[in-house]
Amino acid sequence: MTGGAPQATLDERVRRQEGVITQEAKGQTILLRLDDGGYYAIDEVGAAIWGLCDGVRPLGEIVTMLCAEFDAPEETIRADVLEFVEDLRRERLLVDVGA
Repeated sequence: MTGGAPQATLDERVRRQEGVITQEAKGQTILLRLDDGGYYAIDEVGAAIWGLCDGVRPLGEIVTMLCAEFDAPEETIRADVLEFVEDLRRERLLVDVGA
C-alpha cells in the first residue's frame, strides 16, 4: 500500500470537475483546466470513460457499459477504468460524488 489517496471502487460515483473544457485534436481528446491551464490528453477509451463520469452512474455501471462497447475482457476494462479515474482525480479533473 502506498499510503496515497484511497483507491477507486466500483460502487462509488465521480463527476467531471467544473471549469474543465474538452477539445478534440488529432484523434485525441484534450481536457483543459481553466483555473490553471493544466491539460491532459486522453484516447478514445479515455474519452468514453470521461463522458460517462456524470456523478450519477457508479463506476461498476460504467465498466458494464464499456464492456458492451469495447472488445476486451471485463477484468481489463475494470482495471483500466479504476486506474484512469485515479489518474484524473490526481489531475483534479474528476471529483468524488460518493457511493
